[in-house]
Formats: sequence, C-alpha cells, structure tokens
Amino acid sequence: MIAAFLLLFTNCIQAQTTQAKLDQLKLMQDWIGTSQQDYGIDTLEVMDFQQYGNAFIGTINRVINGKKSYWCTYNYLYSPKENKFRVFVFWPNGRYQTMIGSFTTEKKFCADIVQDFNPEKVLRRVETVAETPENYTATFINLDGVRSRPFK
Repeated sequence: MIAAFLLLFTNCIQAQTTQAKLDQLKLMQDWIGTSQQDYGIDTLEVMDFQQYGNAFIGTINRVINGKKSYWCTYNYLYSPKENKFRVFVFWPNGRYQTMIGSFTTEKKFCADIVQDFNPEKVLRRVETVAETPENYTATFINLDGVRSRPFK
C-alpha cells in the first residue's frame, strides 16, 4: 500500500526551489560613484558614494542656484551574519533615521525604516530599483501598503 501511494503521488511532489544567495557587497558596489537627482528649478541633489571595507558612505549635497551645501550622510554597514545592511542617515540639525535592508534581486534594494535599529518597530519601507546604471527609482511604502510617488 505504501509503494502504491508513493507511485501515485510522486508526480505531485515538487522540489523546493533554491534561490542563489545574492552577493550583497558586490551589488552595493554598483552604487559607488557620484550621482545626481534633479529636484526642480535650479536645484540638484548630488551624492558621492564610497566603500570602506564592509561599510559604504554616501554624502549628499544640495546645489541650489549653483551654490553647494551639505544635506545629509547615509552610512551603510553590511552584517555578514544577517546578510543585511544597517543604515544610519543623519542631517546637520540632529535628525536621524535608521534602516535595515538588503538586495532582494540584483536590481532591487528593500529596507525597513525602523526605530533605532529595532526590527520590531517598523515605521515604513523603502524600495530602490536600479532601472539602468544611470537611473534608479525609490518608492516609500507606509504600513498600510500605500506607495508614495516614486523619486527618480
């Protein structure tokens, strides 16, 4: 009876698919360099992104009417144990934000914006998709699943 059962139902048994573990550091290296975002009339946001071992630092300056001023800094620290990045963003006025995230595909980085690195205290989410090496889109998602207007 066991043999008959196995013969009948082996066609229905599916193997689990295994997804290759993404090389988080290698994927983050694609962000290294200088990029800019047009914020409207006479305003640009320019990011310089560099790697220091398992850490990446992105310094953002705003250029308004040709005048450059510091805006904020993104610090990404990769944790091999978690296979995720812990991100600390700070502004000169003392405001800060913490995130925990990783690449979910070769082109998509997803992070939970959390309270003081506590993964249980998710405030909202952000998805960043590299459409081409020159263009990316960031979309914020609130806890109800409502997506913001994408930033390109």
